[in-house]
Amino acid sequence: MVTPLLLALVACNPPVADDSGDTDSVIDDSGDTGAPDGPVSLAVGEVVDMDVAEDGTVSIEVADPGNYIVILASFAKGQGETHGYGERYEEAARTEPSDVPPGRPADVRPPTASAAVGDERTFDVYDGSSYVTITAKVTAVSDMVVVWEDQTTPNELGAIDEEVVNEVIFNLEDHVIPRERQVFGEESDVDASGKIDVLVSYTVNQYGAVAYVTQCDIGPVVGCGERGNEGEIVYLGVPDPDDSYGTPAGITETVAHELNHLIYGWHKYVAQDQADASENIYLTEGMSALAQDLTGYNNGNQYVWAAALDATDYLGKTATIDSVSINDVLRGSSYYDTERDGALRGAAYLFLRYAFEQQGGMSVEGDGTLVDEGGMAWLHDWFDSPELGIDTVEATMGRPVEDVALDWFTALVVDGRVENDNPAYNYQPRVEDPVTGYEFGVDMYALIHGWLQLEGPELQKVDRNDGEIRSGGVEYLKAEVAEAGEVRVAVDPEAKAVARILRVD
Repeated sequence: MVTPLLLALVACNPPVADDSGDTDSVIDDSGDTGAPDGPVSLAVGEVVDMDVAEDGTVSIEVADPGNYIVILASFAKGQGETHGYGERYEEAARTEPSDVPPGRPADVRPPTASAAVGDERTFDVYDGSSYVTITAKVTAVSDMVVVWEDQTTPNELGAIDEEVVNEVIFNLEDHVIPRERQVFGEESDVDASGKIDVLVSYTVNQYGAVAYVTQCDIGPVVGCGERGNEGEIVYLGVPDPDDSYGTPAGITETVAHELNHLIYGWHKYVAQDQADASENIYLTEGMSALAQDLTGYNNGNQYVWAAALDATDYLGKTATIDSVSINDVLRGSSYYDTERDGALRGAAYLFLRYAFEQQGGMSVEGDGTLVDEGGMAWLHDWFDSPELGIDTVEATMGRPVEDVALDWFTALVVDGRVENDNPAYNYQPRVEDPVTGYEFGVDMYALIHGWLQLEGPELQKVDRNDGEIRSGGVEYLKAEVAEAGEVRVAVDPEAKAVARILRVD
């Protein structure tokens, strides 16, 4: 949740918030990780814990030659921090300050009555520098959706084609809105219209976003005062018909993402009288990405989770597992990193998708009917829990977040790479949505849109690595063992490291 104002797709600028009250759980750093005593013989695909010494060193004696991967995780609590390991472990940890833009003002206007085609009203909207007042006209109304178009702000893209609008409305009414309500919970209805408003305005383009919502519209939220456009409103940029976001499927996926922000904000904050509550932006963005997936539009979202795994030139140098940290997607409410934004959004989705599946997930029948296998009930528990961030993970999953995170880090490198029958170390197979044709879920080795080939999380050699691990992050280190002996990695003890080893052949 980004308070007090905007939850945006693509461009997100959260305010600074106080994180001094963090009471998240602490790992057991007594040194007992359940590692085996003496040399261990691993079958291909088997995973075991490594020993952690008081000085931070992780080690294990393996009985057999072969190729292994060390899963080295840090459970230090810092955000944006790195710690040394390997030959560089003795170096002091370097802190990388995050770029946290200031919060924005919340000067918005009161509501008007429910609308019909041709009706006009004013909205106060954000254009990237300030709030401006625009007039918008209703261009389409259905049982669940009202479409408004900005009549004030000039743009070079023109109005959305009527056929595109009609297809988007059909997609929203036929499955997106009903599915979101079933999977996550009902949205609010503060204007008593029973509808979702989609306001198309070029001011969103000027802001640099594809779309956004503001919690002030369904308030009360600290920072909004008594003001708000009052309604379940998705502010949508004018789509470029030549861009993937401008297709009916792209627009539908965008609205599905933003609608989830509204549902989340209503259940988590407003309905529970937590007007001053907020959470890490990446947690809420990851949840909305999960909504894109579970409503059947896991399309553009593929690029998001690829950014947490892929190191190609296309996605950029920070599109790698090295940019991921569980702290930076779950802890506090102020953390934001413009350089690592894609990787952190992708990591949040991958983590929440993993947790959803570990709780049972859901199945989809041939006619599109959703059957809860435990994951939907877990999401309802999450949305209705007064706990925030990491506390919600632990309250709804009944495990310390470090245990969940370590299993998740393990699954990222095991799934699709080797055979392993432990459900905790695997994602569920992807299946096609019988309604939309897109696939639910994750594949570490997906060929995305026919050209972006994923190859799982990036690996480094155990004896030739970058020597840095993020607080709350993970490093995957390849170890080629020519003969029985010790696999050992020295780690700065401030990293609070734990480790596992996986045999790959």
